[in-house]
Amino acid sequence: MNPLPPSFLPRTISTIGLWLAIIASFVLRSEVTFAILIAIPALVSLWEYFGLLKAGGVAHHRNLGIAAAMILMGLDFWLLRSPSMALPLVQGGGSIFAVDAAVIAFFVMALFVREFARNTPTRETAEAIGFTLFGVLYIPWLFLFMAKLLYLTPRTAEGFTTGQYLVLFVVAVTKFTDVGAFLCGSLFGRTPFFPNISPKKTSEGIAGSLVVGLLVGVGIFHFFGRHLPLFSFFLVCALSLLIGIFGIAGDLAESLLKRSLHTKDSGHVLPGIGGGMDLIDSLLFTLPLFYFLLQILLPLSKSG
Repeated sequence: MNPLPPSFLPRTISTIGLWLAIIASFVLRSEVTFAILIAIPALVSLWEYFGLLKAGGVAHHRNLGIAAAMILMGLDFWLLRSPSMALPLVQGGGSIFAVDAAVIAFFVMALFVREFARNTPTRETAEAIGFTLFGVLYIPWLFLFMAKLLYLTPRTAEGFTTGQYLVLFVVAVTKFTDVGAFLCGSLFGRTPFFPNISPKKTSEGIAGSLVVGLLVGVGIFHFFGRHLPLFSFFLVCALSLLIGIFGIAGDLAESLLKRSLHTKDSGHVLPGIGGGMDLIDSLLFTLPLFYFLLQILLPLSKSG
């Protein structure tokens, strides 16, 4: 067995602090608190992404990208927080995606207009448009699926949201899959797993992470099953394993991005964890996966 790395203690402290913030949002049942917990990591991560591009010498438009992200998140939350609109928006034919598409369409136009001022169009023109657009889609747009999950199920009779239990399930499974990979990889890791992308990841760590994610998913179902009426034990196991696999892929995706830009770290906001991108990278893959799976499961449960 290998000794634990020096980053174990600061990583543990950061993780506990983050979960305390999540628990506080559940206790308060404040939609504003949920919105802050979604918006801040998304904006911090997007800022770090543009920092990676700058360090890698890639042309981009940071201010325009941040503005587009704020408009996208602001419109989504404004619409979703309306009790009469939220459920039809996220369940009624994907209406919320029409709003997202409108923002992104005008953002693409704005990027081209911004480039009109370039005296001599070069490869940097395409880089600036493509990489700025990618950043907004990759980080805030994908992370906003957390808000869509929050409003996916009907409110209580008192007007409180119920989707936070869906969010709790996918976030807990995803992040404890990350924790499992870190602990099992640190203690038992021997066999490299995609060493060309992330040299520290091992097959033993990946296997252990899926087991930890599965156990956490079952635990969430045990304690909060009455708030997850669509779920059964076997469905929870299948979802937990699928979320774990996609979470690993999301983590590797960020590592691939950083390696392609010859950058080791995206930031140092959270001791032992890294930057905002290191915090949410796996969720960027699991949140949309879980949302679309539920879009399939919800109609099936009603017809059954």
